[in-house]
Amino acid sequence: MTAAFDVRFHANSFHFRGKGRVVVEPDFVLVRGKIHRSFRLAKRAEHRLRMVDIVNVQTDGENVMFHVLGVRENLVIGFAMKDAAAAVQLAALLPQRRTEDFAIAHAEREEFHDRIDYWSPSTPVIWTLLALNIGIYFLMWLVRSSLPGGVMGSMLGWGWNSNYDAVLRSAQLVIWGSNLGDRTLHGEPWRLFTSLFLHGSLLHLAFNMIALWQVGQLVERLFGSLRFSALYLVAGLCGGIASVMWNPHVNSVGASGAIFGIVGGLFAFMRRENSGIPPTVVNDLRGTLLPFLAFNLAAGFLYPHTDNAAHIGGLIGGWLAGHLLARSLHVPAEQTT
Repeated sequence: MTAAFDVRFHANSFHFRGKGRVVVEPDFVLVRGKIHRSFRLAKRAEHRLRMVDIVNVQTDGENVMFHVLGVRENLVIGFAMKDAAAAVQLAALLPQRRTEDFAIAHAEREEFHDRIDYWSPSTPVIWTLLALNIGIYFLMWLVRSSLPGGVMGSMLGWGWNSNYDAVLRSAQLVIWGSNLGDRTLHGEPWRLFTSLFLHGSLLHLAFNMIALWQVGQLVERLFGSLRFSALYLVAGLCGGIASVMWNPHVNSVGASGAIFGIVGGLFAFMRRENSGIPPTVVNDLRGTLLPFLAFNLAAGFLYPHTDNAAHIGGLIGGWLAGHLLARSLHVPAEQTT
């Protein structure tokens, strides 16, 4: 019996991209796709894989991934189906064998997700922070757009009136509570807090909110909503303090110091003894977070308008606070066994 499926490739050792086809035969799996090449037309290719070499089949929604045991190296094949039902159907036709290392890693990831589902199934603080940051930005735009010259360019932060608008936005940020060193250090310390919810441009807001969404969901579920709130605020305040200490004349805004702080808190959580985060997940997180930190800190030093002092201060503050706020993820049933 032969079954054919239309797929869209992503991670795979054959370097296929875009639409393709997977054909499952009794003893083989045919993988057909296109290899995209620089300055040349895409090349069609087909690979015949033996069923006996296929292991570690897994699905995640509409995504399917499996390994192929090779003589020199193991191959990874990953693609997306039209829906989750099709992914399950295809996976059922493939061998169910798993290598020992994969079985252990898979079990640890499942255990980790079960634990965070038990303690924190939702992330209300992240949703609140997103709503506050986005809402405040557009409220500022509505106020600014009512002033002379306040057209669409004032929302984007660029346009035909960008020079005028830059001055207008800078003055408005000070009024709304930016971390202006001369004021923060002379009777207005509340600016360390209010500046966390202000952003200088739509692009600035977008980058920070995407990062907050990607990292913050997991960190809130690890710490719990109340502890996460404390971690976020402590990290943001530490970032603001580092900013004005490094440059007393700074006019700084943005949530990035707090975002770096929750990353620092996550590293602290992973180092906690008996944290309940399995070794496989720790390695997964490190592999993701270290490049994130390295790239963003390096970019901060290269881009002149980035407040890297706030980033580093938030990172350190979050790391220290994370040690105090971290909890154990072990569920009661585990603790009594």
